[in-house]
Amino acid sequence: MLEVCKKLRKKLVDICNSIFVVRLRVVVLGLGRSGKSTIVMKAFRDGLRYVGRQRGARVYEYNEGCMSCVVYDVPGRRVSKARWDYFYRKCDVLLYCVDSSESPGKWTGAREELKSLLYRNAWTKRSMLVLGTKNERKDALGCIDIILRLGLLDITDREVSCFSVSAREDVNMECIRAWIREQCDLLREKNCLGVGTREWTVDLNSCL
Repeated sequence: MLEVCKKLRKKLVDICNSIFVVRLRVVVLGLGRSGKSTIVMKAFRDGLRYVGRQRGARVYEYNEGCMSCVVYDVPGRRVSKARWDYFYRKCDVLLYCVDSSESPGKWTGAREELKSLLYRNAWTKRSMLVLGTKNERKDALGCIDIILRLGLLDITDREVSCFSVSAREDVNMECIRAWIREQCDLLREKNCLGVGTREWTVDLNSCL
């Protein structure tokens, strides 16, 4: 009986995948010079279309098959807590960028801004992908060090993944797209089947 239910569930999800277009709202946050805009351009590539500005953020649309994304690239200089909160609450998933070659002081700032954002929005859970950018630099940290520097192991109430990436060298850009597609599938399944339960953990098996 359980096997029959699993097969039926899979068939329903497959039908949803083939019929319904999922619109995923993605917000990209991070401190200044963390590589956010470059990541947006390289990760979404040719399907990205600029549609304008909203509250200072550049807004893009991206379409791929039955997946449609609205991407909000929010400026990181002079961080506005009200602006970050607005776009965080508006989105379905969060991409948080940090320069993996930054000085210890910048790491502290990136960690505190992230912790503050999640604390202020404690009742709003969003799956999160942390991107350690510019990993082509010789002093860049790997995923494990990024996870420890940002205290990601302390975040236990949502899905958190961490990739080490380089837009310049096109390293792990496909990992970002794969993660986005997975989030679209989860949202589609939730919308079709009315379910959304999942055990959230920090993904230590991310692209290194």
